[in-house]
Amino acid sequence: MDNAKRALKGSEKRDTFKQSHKSLHPSFYACDIDFCLVSKYPPGIVALFDYKDFNDSVTFSEALAYNKFMEIAPVYVIQASNPETGPFILRRYCGANWKPEPPDVKYGPPLRLADWPAVGLWQRELRIEYRKRKGWNGKPPANL
Repeated sequence: MDNAKRALKGSEKRDTFKQSHKSLHPSFYACDIDFCLVSKYPPGIVALFDYKDFNDSVTFSEALAYNKFMEIAPVYVIQASNPETGPFILRRYCGANWKPEPPDVKYGPPLRLADWPAVGLWQRELRIEYRKRKGWNGKPPANL
């Protein structure tokens, strides 16, 4: 990745688009995924991430989407009070009942990652497993 791409931040126009979508019919629910890890070899989705502060929770629209996404790749919720430095708590999203408010979410055991280098080491292991299996092929790992 070149330095110009590294310097890019979120798009103000994308945020405006998402905010404007909220003015449509109240039943036009939507959500976004915060981060999607992809692989070039083999090509595909390695994992999906949702960043949350510690007082945030998964919304019902996220629960609906993540329940479907987890059929193709692992979904993780990563939490930190300071996303620039950590520490981070990483939890595998294991499904949710989206009907209660907030949804009843099941997670795997929490993993404490002290900083970005620790996140990088964890991600490297996930990507190694993805490559070793030649992609998830509709069967995301249960233990990562």
